[in-house]
Amino acid sequence: MTLTPLYRFLYRWVLLIATLAGPTLAMAADPDLPAPIADQNYRLIKDWTFGRTIQNLEELRAEFFTRYVYNGGTLDKLNNEWQRYRDNDNHEFSNNGFALVARVPRELKNGQIESGMLRSKWIGQYGYIESRVKVPSGRGMWPAFWLNPQDQTWPPEIDIMEIVNNGRDTTKNSFHMLHSGDGKYFPSTMSRLDRWGSYRPGFDYADDFHTFAVLWEPGRVRHYVDEKLVADRPFYWQHKSGVDAGSAHILVNLAVGGDWPGAPQDIADFPARMQIDYIRVWQK
Repeated sequence: MTLTPLYRFLYRWVLLIATLAGPTLAMAADPDLPAPIADQNYRLIKDWTFGRTIQNLEELRAEFFTRYVYNGGTLDKLNNEWQRYRDNDNHEFSNNGFALVARVPRELKNGQIESGMLRSKWIGQYGYIESRVKVPSGRGMWPAFWLNPQDQTWPPEIDIMEIVNNGRDTTKNSFHMLHSGDGKYFPSTMSRLDRWGSYRPGFDYADDFHTFAVLWEPGRVRHYVDEKLVADRPFYWQHKSGVDAGSAHILVNLAVGGDWPGAPQDIADFPARMQIDYIRVWQK
């Protein structure tokens, strides 16, 4: 068949589009199932991949709040922390990706640090919940990734990851705690945690990105670091009354100072960035 000039032109465009579509479609495809839940009939519920599914502040605000759920969604600190959660360039998109940024606009004093946090508008119960992050170094930093009851009644709480730089603890160990509403704690089925609830991986978390996750099931929580099981424990998502605590929201925040990490020591550590590649939720 002889192609006219118009058909030749259209044919070339079709070939070009087909060539480009392959990589584009691959980029848009769902991420692979993490190894801990492979072949278990989990499906991706939420995929907040920064720079892809969340590309700007408008898209960020459609999916996340930037304060705690308490006080009508306005609470901006806990635990005598020095930071106040704000929206003054504290949620930063750049060529390096996305970060929660702690800044010192004036003086390094309690209440004078502005930082960023994310609280998911999505709420749910149970599943595999994972984030890939890189934490900042610097004394007094307290990055965290955790689950909190949506009904505003605490406890319970699941701390997927906390990294506290207080001099004794550093960015070379991570905490993976469970706070039970009924005060009952059961022996771990498996644990690589020390007696303080800390995991020491043999590297510095501040040097690179790492994944932190929980597989949260009724009566059981398993913690993973880089898909390696670090703790497997019985746990019941209940209030002190024994009533089921219902849905949880996801929190990722960069706290500074407070009861546990102590005061930051050096203004040269700011701005401090907790870089977040993605946050994802899989459920059955």
